[in-house]
Amino acid sequence: MAFLRNAVSTLVFDYGNTLIEFGRKQLNINHEAVAETLESLFGTCDKERLMHIRDRQIVAPYENGYRENIFSEICGELIRTLYDKAPDEVGIDHLTRARYDAFVSCVSLPDGVQDLLEALDQRYRLALLSNYPCGQSIRDSLDNIGLAPMFETVVVSGDVGYVKPHPRPFEVLLNTMAVSSSECVLIGDNWLADIQGAKQMGMQAIFTTQYESSEHFKPRDGDHEPDARITHIEELRGLLGV
Repeated sequence: MAFLRNAVSTLVFDYGNTLIEFGRKQLNINHEAVAETLESLFGTCDKERLMHIRDRQIVAPYENGYRENIFSEICGELIRTLYDKAPDEVGIDHLTRARYDAFVSCVSLPDGVQDLLEALDQRYRLALLSNYPCGQSIRDSLDNIGLAPMFETVVVSGDVGYVKPHPRPFEVLLNTMAVSSSECVLIGDNWLADIQGAKQMGMQAIFTTQYESSEHFKPRDGDHEPDARITHIEELRGLLGV
């Protein structure tokens, strides 16, 4: 399918495994932070079981009508399931803070990404659309690595209540920016959330495979094809003419 560069005014970026790496290494950092906090509060933690529960929580929205997890509730589930205790406000607060701190601290800015965004910003409006249950974690990590000023709009599923590919996150972004979907290109790594979600909304879509996605969705019969594929984010320069 031809990529219609001249029709594009707005670039919509996914975050994890698109602009930054957020794979098993980063998930393990978060996992250890949660385990340490649980052990400090309740005693020895079954880390293997913890990982199983957290992996299940990550994909749960895709099996639940694309409803996003509620951050406090998934932290409470860990306490209830691992320790057979009714979660209280103190325990949940400790866990949500541990997850927030671990996320923000483990996100780093890859070489060249800021220069690329600055070049793209000369020609396009830039936005970020991310699936994550805690919007504050995304926004503060963007501040921490210096990318927050690059984006006109940041929409996170945790603030919207639904994950991509549900239409709602896309609608919030389009309405906030007062832009038509036909003017937008989404760049993302998740075949279902990013590529299928964007195409269903009438956007063009660029599929990036630079990083190994932590959410694996294989193409199915009848799926939309991306308008372009890249193996490194720098390939956007040639594709988008900057």
